[in-house]
Amino acid sequence: MIDAEMLRPTADEMLSGLTAGDAMRNRLRFQAEAVDKLPEIAAEMLGGLRATPALRHRILLAAARKQEALVVSIRPTPSQRRPALLRYLPAASMALVLTVMIGLGLNYGRQPSPVPGTAGINSGMSTYQAGQTAATGTPEYRPLFAGTNAANPPLICVNGRYYRMLTTPAPLPDTLRGTTMAQVQTFTDEPSLAGSVGVVSNVAQVGATVYAVDGLSQKTACAAEVDGVLRLFQRVGYASETIVGNEMFEDTLDVGGQVAMLELSGVGVIRNEAYANELIYMLSEFAVYHSSEIAEGDTALTIYLKNGLSLQLLVQDDVLGGCGAWACPEFFDYFDELLLKQESEAAKTSELPEEMPAA
Repeated sequence: MIDAEMLRPTADEMLSGLTAGDAMRNRLRFQAEAVDKLPEIAAEMLGGLRATPALRHRILLAAARKQEALVVSIRPTPSQRRPALLRYLPAASMALVLTVMIGLGLNYGRQPSPVPGTAGINSGMSTYQAGQTAATGTPEYRPLFAGTNAANPPLICVNGRYYRMLTTPAPLPDTLRGTTMAQVQTFTDEPSLAGSVGVVSNVAQVGATVYAVDGLSQKTACAAEVDGVLRLFQRVGYASETIVGNEMFEDTLDVGGQVAMLELSGVGVIRNEAYANELIYMLSEFAVYHSSEIAEGDTALTIYLKNGLSLQLLVQDDVLGGCGAWACPEFFDYFDELLLKQESEAAKTSELPEEMPAA
């Protein structure tokens, strides 16, 4: 670190022959004295940052955008391009047409590559299968939330955070039973479970233990015994009650780096693990709070985790609903882009020649 005391005699020596007056000299000395305050200022500005996957994604995304902007800025304009290039356009166009025709000929009669969604989850994953319609080859909508379209779905409220029971798995594997979060204090079958303090449920009896799920944030999911069976509950919004305090999307669905596959009903399945987690990071970065909830429809994003569990978000246009409704049109555009990229990669793999048998 630069010593401010060493700067003062240097400044005096450099300014000794100047006639700028005391005002200029004092200004330069003031700036020199501010140097030793830089560590304090930096600590204050960076004190709230957390080294999370979302921060890493934000940094990489900003770097990629800056690089793209740099490439665009140095790209020659039409007036700067060499006029001689125009003479090659007819030949290039003909070459492109021939390439397409040859490619069609090579692929004629070849079976199309399999559509994502035809197989079940990887070994060890949830028994809930990724499905597809026979007509369109796109995954069907199958809700995971218990009590679909019910006015009073099965819920647990823990100090203002609501969790809704999922249909699968039943039971939750005991190996995923985490630490004790709380115990149900009140059981009610009333339509409203509103309460910012205490543990209330309309499905778990009084005294039932509410557990964390091993490997998941307590703000994302919990578990509790219902009729003697350990069930999984996912964080949701209820009765206009959604986020608590200054929570963001990634607080309510903190699964970054844990996703094995994503399924968007009516669209497709992202089976590439890296692509799936990149999409989740995008939600953490760009999802903007839209409203307290959205109506249940016939579209959902199913999130298959590496530990075998499955979570779900309802989808309506470019809004995803879980614990509150979050708008993120960039997610759906990027989902389509990665789906095409995945299919292209699968097609290239299927075209690779088979290995020759050993002699």
